[in-house]
Order: sequence, then C-alpha cells, then structure tokens
Amino acid sequence: MQDPEDTRTVIARFRYSVIAPLVVRPLDKGEQAHLIADLASRLWPAPDGSTIHIHRRTLTRWLARYRLRGFSGLMPEPRTDRGARLRLADDIVARAAELRKEDPRRSVKTLIRILELEGLAPPGTVKRTTLSHALCRMGVSRAEVARPTQTFQRRESAYPNQMWQADTQIALHMPDAQGRRRPVYLIAAIDDHSRHVVAHYYWRDNRPSLEDLLKRAILLRGKPEILYCDNGANWRSHMLETACATLAIDLRHARPYRPQGKGKIERWFKTADSFNHEAQALIDHGSLGTLDQLQQFFSAWLEGEYNSRVHSSTHETPNARLARTDPQHPVVRIDLDVLNQAFLWTEKRKVTAVATISVQGNDYQVDPGLARRTITVRYDPYDLSRIRVEFSGQTFPDATPLVLRHDTSPELPPKSDGEAQPAAPQTAFLALVQDHEDKARRERLGQTRFAKTTADAGGEVDK
Repeated sequence: MQDPEDTRTVIARFRYSVIAPLVVRPLDKGEQAHLIADLASRLWPAPDGSTIHIHRRTLTRWLARYRLRGFSGLMPEPRTDRGARLRLADDIVARAAELRKEDPRRSVKTLIRILELEGLAPPGTVKRTTLSHALCRMGVSRAEVARPTQTFQRRESAYPNQMWQADTQIALHMPDAQGRRRPVYLIAAIDDHSRHVVAHYYWRDNRPSLEDLLKRAILLRGKPEILYCDNGANWRSHMLETACATLAIDLRHARPYRPQGKGKIERWFKTADSFNHEAQALIDHGSLGTLDQLQQFFSAWLEGEYNSRVHSSTHETPNARLARTDPQHPVVRIDLDVLNQAFLWTEKRKVTAVATISVQGNDYQVDPGLARRTITVRYDPYDLSRIRVEFSGQTFPDATPLVLRHDTSPELPPKSDGEAQPAAPQTAFLALVQDHEDKARRERLGQTRFAKTTADAGGEVDK
C-alpha cells in the first residue's frame, strides 16, 4: 500500500504542474483570468491514471494556497471519510460510456437523467462527480472523446529565459581512468529565444549529472520560466519535479513520439556533432585522454564557435541576444544556497525501534520520538554529513551520523573518473579553437571588471 505522505506529495507535484504557468511570472488580472480559463479547458492526466478537467475555481484555490504556503500548500488535507464513497455498478458505468460515445456533447447531468429514465439507476442515487470520475478513468470524458486534430506551428519565445529546451545524447566514447571504453553523455539546455546553450559532458546520465547541468545554467543565465524536456527517467524524476516546484519553474515534457516541440535542442545536437566527430578522432588516436581535457576543449568550442557566432535564424549571436533583456521580464537570479536547497534529494525511510536510519550506506541517529515511523529525509548527495528530517509536515533535528562510510552518494562518479592522465599532443583544429577562445577571453577581461558572484563563492559555471 502506498504511503499516504507519498500520495500527498505526488498530488502536490501534479497540482503544481497545472498551475505553474500562473506562478512563473507576474500577471495582471486580465492575463491571469484568460490563462485560468485556458487551463480549465484542457484535459489533464491525473496521478491515478484518469484524465480530468479542472474547474476554474479549483485552479484559483490552488494558486492562492501555493502563494500563501508554497509547495506544501498544494498537498491535500488527510481525508476523514476515506472509503466512504460508493462505487457505481459496472452496468451503469458501461451504459453511461455508450451514451457518451453516441454523442460527446452530452453533459454528465444529461447522462444521469437518461440512466434514470431507462431504469438503470434510481433517481438521486448517481452523483455527478462520481460518474464523471468513472468516465474519466475509462477514457471517455467529453473532452477526450471529442478531441480535435492536433496541428503544429513554428514558434519562438518572446524574451530570454521564457523557455529552455533541455535534453541528453550519447556524444562519443572514451576510456575512463581504468582504461575501460565508456559512453560519454552530453547534457544541454538551450534558451528558446536567444539560442544560447549551456552544455557539459558526463560519464553518467543520472540525477547528479542533470542536477549539475541545471545548476550551471541557472547560475549563468538566471532562472527559466518554463523547462521543456524529454520523457526520460531523469527528466521525469521526483527530484526534478520538486526542484522546479520549489523554484517556481514550469516543468513540461514533450509528448512521446512527438519530437517537434524540442526542435531547437535537437538541431543544436546536430551542430555539436561536428565537435564530437573531431574529438572522437583524437580519442581514438590517443591524443585526448581525460574527460576534463575533453570539457576544456568543448567549452572553448561552445563559446568561441557557437555562442559568439551569428545564428542563422536570429541573425545575432546567442550571447548578444541573451544579454538584451526585456525590462518587463528581468533576469531572475537564484542564490547558490537556495539553488542547492531546491535540489536536495528527498526519500522515505523507516525508522528502527532504536531510532536509527540508513541513507546511502551510512547509519544515522534520529529523534527518539520518531522510532518505528516512516519519515522523509532530504540531503545533498555531495555532502552526506547532514541529513534533514521531516515527519507529517514538521521539521525535526538533523540526523546525527553514527557510521559515515561515504562522504558523498555512491551514485556520483568516482573521483578517479576525473583524474588527469598523460596525453599526447593535441590536434590542430581543437588546439586552434581553444587558443582563439583564450585570446578572446583575455581581451574581454582586459576591458571589463566583474563583480564577485555566488558562483565564485562556491558554485561552478561553464568557462
């Protein structure tokens, strides 16, 4: 049986995904009313697998609760009448589905009246909400039966950070520190308006890699209003959903087998293939030996050969287009501490009779009053010395380490993966690219004075 707290969190994430367009940027009353009406007209896949419409009053209530209490305000209150709702007879639901398919324009109220007139249901015994939920679970809601044919059109965001497209690809293969040939993943986020790209190579396509890339991009460009991504497991993770809800980012996913929405990031990956081809030749020749060296060359190529070059669609460089911000939509900067808090990993743990738990192979002591209870733990995978403890919406003292076998999560890449190895002289093309970017950077630094940022204090951004 699913834990009730887990269910409440899943429902809260679903509710945020619905109202996210209302919270990512300020709206006047007219814009908000228009957007609420649009959201209410859509068909939404609910956490229980059904497809539902959401009334405008419900959307307004969710929005008010989120603004008042944040993500926790979207969690439903525990029900006191659990199990009390009656189940409709199968023949009633089946007949209602037939009537709906005959004429999708029939309302639920009309369906109930027909069922009563046919003698299948005594008057007043079938409730509108109960029958509506049953029809949604069967996939015959009015909006779903009368769904219009979908069309596509070319579009572009109106200003920087309105929307990012993000995705992952296997870029090339290279030997790791132990000499094993492994795939190298390229994770990238492109700004839909400026075409500016932040990207990085990783040994693994997992949660820590995705988290690292998004932190780099947010520290460098500011927070996006919409994050549009693929349907892979990492992009569908609870970690990403919770982080976006905490930072007020509207997380959206492309429909399966519909790549048209991610056209810009898919096109950029084809552009990056020119670099990957050159780099793979060096790796095979033995002239490029470590992931760190690969990233150094790639950073130089990305800045000098892409972000600083005129784009064929915008006729401007991505750097210039990104820098020209809209006064009505200023860049939203996120403090590094707030960013790290948002990306904390969240898991459930069953506390033992002696008030201990195990997290990532380490043992911890928690408040004795939590013995034998299922609690929520939140932690930074890069620092397992601190484990935050929550139960039933209340915060308890941090867990005390008893046996700290791992300082960081075993899911993170081993430190040896990034150790430098001796390499042969670099190839001409990539060496020229890096040399050109180094000279350009020195010229820019000679003309500009920079203030110290949060990234200088402890975060990393692309060079």
